[in-house]
Amino acid sequence: MNKATISEFYQKNMYGIWRTGEKISYRRLGPDPKENKAENPFEVVGGELIRILVETDNSKTEFTLHAYLPEEKDRMRYPAGSPYIVCMHPIKPMDRLLAQGWAVFVLEIGKIASDDTKHQGAFYELYPYGDKENEQTGVLMAWAWGASKAIDAVYAGLDKEYSLDAGASMVTGVSRWGKATAVCGAFDERVSMTIPACSGAGGLALYNYLSEGKSYDFSSIGGPAEYTYGKNEPLDCLQSEAERGWFNDSFLRYKKPEDIPMDQENLPVLAMDKNRYYFIIAACTGEDWVNAPAMWECYKKANAVYEREGLADHLTIHFHLEGHAVIDEDVELFIKYFDRMYFGTENDLRIDEVKTTVFCGQEDFRE
Repeated sequence: MNKATISEFYQKNMYGIWRTGEKISYRRLGPDPKENKAENPFEVVGGELIRILVETDNSKTEFTLHAYLPEEKDRMRYPAGSPYIVCMHPIKPMDRLLAQGWAVFVLEIGKIASDDTKHQGAFYELYPYGDKENEQTGVLMAWAWGASKAIDAVYAGLDKEYSLDAGASMVTGVSRWGKATAVCGAFDERVSMTIPACSGAGGLALYNYLSEGKSYDFSSIGGPAEYTYGKNEPLDCLQSEAERGWFNDSFLRYKKPEDIPMDQENLPVLAMDKNRYYFIIAACTGEDWVNAPAMWECYKKANAVYEREGLADHLTIHFHLEGHAVIDEDVELFIKYFDRMYFGTENDLRIDEVKTTVFCGQEDFRE
């Protein structure tokens, strides 16, 4: 199946229409006055504020981006410019990324699109949600668009102002924002490395693979020898009032997983390219709802396509023991992975170990 067919399917039947081609500009607003005063883990504070201005022929909107920049001594690791990672929300290991010499951009994601069926926010000011298929873009795609506009701003001049390598772009997010990360990697070809974490159903968990009641051995990484998965998130939950806004209206017609003619391994397949890389993150335990084994099965299916195209090392996966998050060990690995793959830097990373022994010490989840 070719990429055009996959892209058309996802746009018409799941996520809605991908939008691009706007006029992008930005204004640097100086340091955030709310430095270190976040009221909750998802409130974005600190860094330098950047106002992203987006215009179409008929309308315009704006949203705020927070930029965190490495110190000059750390930036020197990358003479051609620092890599940069666009985060859908704050992530705890940000200081490790900065110490490596990477720049970090964090979106005020709720201002781009509200997490509900109201379809409000900067995206919908440009592209109101309507009744027709070509008027419908779900919230996951809208969040992906926001990350894409941040990359637009880098190409529009932030690369020179911040000494960035414009091509060394990454996107990450966890849970629902892991889903949006996978969507962004599928539709924005400039994303050099896509890093979806704990994305679950609607992300990189196969709709047609259930782990409920199955037991797995995680003793090799310090976990239980017999971990039994509980309830997985079902399709009707994605279609509930709480989550249906993530998708377009056409997605509601699927009544059971087997009705969906294309499963989620095709999201990383859309991102497959000789100049692009994909790093999936999930946890072994505590991820019953997001169905972590279904993400491993998704990886295996996508990896078969990557291998067939001679790009096996361009897709990898890491399962940490626990934590619905991007954690320190993930960051340590994907820094080495990106440096090896994008820059050709020699290091001690063994990609085959990231894919197998590092994630759970076994070739497969075993029932």
